[in-house]
Amino acid sequence: MTSKLIFKKVFTGHAWLENQAISIEDGQIKSLEQATDGIADGFLVPGFIDLQVYGGGGILFSNHQTEAAIQATFDEHAKTGTTAFQITLNCSPKSSMWAAIDACKSYAGKGLVGLHLEGPFFNPVKRGAHHEAFVQEPSIDFVQEIIDRTNGLPTYMTIAPEMFAPEVLTLLKNSHIMCSMGHSDATFEEAQNTGITRITHLFNAMSQWQSRALGLVGTSFRSDAWTSIIADGLHCDFESLRLAKQLKGEKLFLITDAVTHDESGPYVFAKNGARFTNEAGVLSGSALTMDEAIRNCVVRAGISKEEAIRMATVYPAEVANLSDLGSIETGKRACFVHLSDDLQVKQVWYDGEALIN
Repeated sequence: MTSKLIFKKVFTGHAWLENQAISIEDGQIKSLEQATDGIADGFLVPGFIDLQVYGGGGILFSNHQTEAAIQATFDEHAKTGTTAFQITLNCSPKSSMWAAIDACKSYAGKGLVGLHLEGPFFNPVKRGAHHEAFVQEPSIDFVQEIIDRTNGLPTYMTIAPEMFAPEVLTLLKNSHIMCSMGHSDATFEEAQNTGITRITHLFNAMSQWQSRALGLVGTSFRSDAWTSIIADGLHCDFESLRLAKQLKGEKLFLITDAVTHDESGPYVFAKNGARFTNEAGVLSGSALTMDEAIRNCVVRAGISKEEAIRMATVYPAEVANLSDLGSIETGKRACFVHLSDDLQVKQVWYDGEALIN
């Protein structure tokens, strides 16, 4: 099936193009050519990529490790421009982990590009809103089982590296699993020595940057590690976001960390205004959408429009090795967002199919 989109302005993720006709065939970009007429309102950008989102539509994946939960997440977040996501599992028991892996492997719907296991190998003192009872020891047999079960499934895992024996950490790092440091009290030296090049939700649930101890925050700033950030003004102040961008440059990318209201399982997060909290009142995930995160970057943190869009497209694609997404180029998937000039979502395309009626 062949179709065509014509826009006066296109931001590919790398450059601005004017008067472009984008030909789409079988869900892929076949060509970009000059055109004389097209949509003049706003501009076209790549579909957004969220590497940390927990659910949608009132179904939290940590409570229901089902294909329906994955589909509900896509249905909700596609409305605000997210066309690719890693469904995320809170720190959970083995049975939930295995069910999550099975659900992701059997899911045949839209949007899913992998599983993000946030835990269970945390430092308990930095567990945040995750249940302490679900924090587990990374034994070599347990880690090997995770590696074996996730074979064939793109898997991202947030870990506290200081909780691992060296040989177990080496086993995990040498596997197909993409490791990221988070929920960790690691010292600068401990974090640096791991060689792990990803860090989860900067500033939150990690050892802080102090005058005599750089911690995991300082590790991010002193390294080229890809680092995610939640740009909602609650998980970190917008001035901290501004400074983080100045220090990290192109290695800082956006996640929503978004949860949904679901009281049917072990994780119950109540929404109070713009924040979600657990039973103890601890900040628990976010109510953020990716388009809102982009607007916050531009309006509240002084980040350029182009760079904010790259933080939701080009960079997460590189982080998660998604070579067919993240930019508008011939041969890549036809996942797009039509933004107004004030960065509101007007339409979304998934593999060439318009999603908003």
